[in-house]
Amino acid sequence: MSQAPACSLSRSSEGLIFNGSTLTYRITGLTPYNLDRLRVTLKANLPEAAGTYHIDTLDLYQSRSREFFAEACAKYLKVQITLVMAELSQIIGALEAERIAMKEGGKVDVPAMTEDEKKEALEVLKSKDLLKRIVGDFDGIGYIGEKYNKLIGYIAAVSRLQADPLALLILSRPGAGKTSLQDAVCKFVPVETAIQYTRLTGQSLFYREPNALKNKVLAIEEQQGMQEAMYSIKTLISSQKLSIAATRTDAKTGKFSVDEYTVNGPVVVMVSSTNPDALDDETRQRFLILTIDESPEQTKSILQAQITKNTHDWYQATADENSVTRLHHNMQRLLKPLIVTFTRDLRLTWPYSRLQMRREQQKFVSLVKGIVLLHQYQRKTGTMKRSDGTKMEYVQAMQKDIDLALELGREVFARNIDDVSPTARKLLSYIITLTKEKYDGIKSLDPSRNLFMSEVPFTRKELRERIGWSETQVRRNLDQLVELGYIGRLNGRQGSTFRYVLLDDGSADPAFCFNDDGKPENDNAKK
Repeated sequence: MSQAPACSLSRSSEGLIFNGSTLTYRITGLTPYNLDRLRVTLKANLPEAAGTYHIDTLDLYQSRSREFFAEACAKYLKVQITLVMAELSQIIGALEAERIAMKEGGKVDVPAMTEDEKKEALEVLKSKDLLKRIVGDFDGIGYIGEKYNKLIGYIAAVSRLQADPLALLILSRPGAGKTSLQDAVCKFVPVETAIQYTRLTGQSLFYREPNALKNKVLAIEEQQGMQEAMYSIKTLISSQKLSIAATRTDAKTGKFSVDEYTVNGPVVVMVSSTNPDALDDETRQRFLILTIDESPEQTKSILQAQITKNTHDWYQATADENSVTRLHHNMQRLLKPLIVTFTRDLRLTWPYSRLQMRREQQKFVSLVKGIVLLHQYQRKTGTMKRSDGTKMEYVQAMQKDIDLALELGREVFARNIDDVSPTARKLLSYIITLTKEKYDGIKSLDPSRNLFMSEVPFTRKELRERIGWSETQVRRNLDQLVELGYIGRLNGRQGSTFRYVLLDDGSADPAFCFNDDGKPENDNAKK
């Protein structure tokens, strides 16, 4: 008796190909989910007659479906039913193995760390100039300036190791570099930890493997890419967990049944956007909001760096980008998800005049914990027992961690509780300067004139020519300031240009509850 030829499963541009001893099968529609069924589309044909085939969609776990498929192949392709049934059994085994490979396909192999690499990473983690080194390495890969944004982004990525990580929203005008900041932070995150998407569909996160997002950084380029998934993103940030119950119909009985899927965090969510109003208030409050330096000085530095990076001296004086990112990958792989504890003698007085402060202080605590985890190799760790007898390893926060978080986050937390968007707040500062200059000019011509700042009008054209913003950007942010009562709009005659006046400079806003020392004040701080 001759031995049957070996059967194999291979890939092609049209799908999976299974070469049986009798027929050749093209298989499409295989997914790593819904493990209680194996629903695929099979196209069977004789190896020497590809033009004659039988195609059907079936659940291979249903014996009746397999029988119907085998009978159809026997009818149209003139083969024995028993041979087709045997090959379908082989296909089941091959597809089950393929499913396992597909599920594990999302896992990136972690490269082995040599002793020298481990030693180098530990030396940097133990260095007193750790933060300075991080900022310098950002510069080394070409991201210039933005010191505080770099550190907050890096610390936020480290916060994935704690139960309540940070979420970042990066806002700027087009071309300012918001995506560059996001990409730079992700470059320093180990490849097995960073997940970057351009777009997410509404249900895409719910059907991930249970631990597919655990201790990961989920970066989404442009908020438009997550509009369909806004609910899942918002829920994920708040509860660090997603769960869904999906119904399906049993092909054999016709009855409905429910499949439950759960995706666990913690996960750091990073999103970039050019539109400050793109996210609703409830969603925006879940993020730390970073803005990009759009000053001419920063632009000048970037332009100089773009030229410098192409000089002969630059290549001689700097390390290869791969070696820099590999170092930081190794550093972050050495960080452990320790419990961070606070002692009662730490000094922190958080403002409590607004309900939103409850959420803001929790973000601040997460920032402090991220700082502590980053410096864990410079601290003593301990082990404590819980009431149920389980042990956990911990590291304590210090006052200098609180002070550093206040230094890094002063503007960020003031911005988070501000009713005015960051770009509109910046526009308001330009309007104040323009109005004051026009006011001083009028008073210098007629010192005796009784004039108030609110009586000095300006136009969008004046503002646009002064600051170099586009008409769309000026109008959109100016409308927000008008709506919030900072700017008044004067309606001219029909066909005439709108004029505006400054009504409120915003100096009394609750957003300025952080004093000049970078420390938050409570309601009684000045009494």
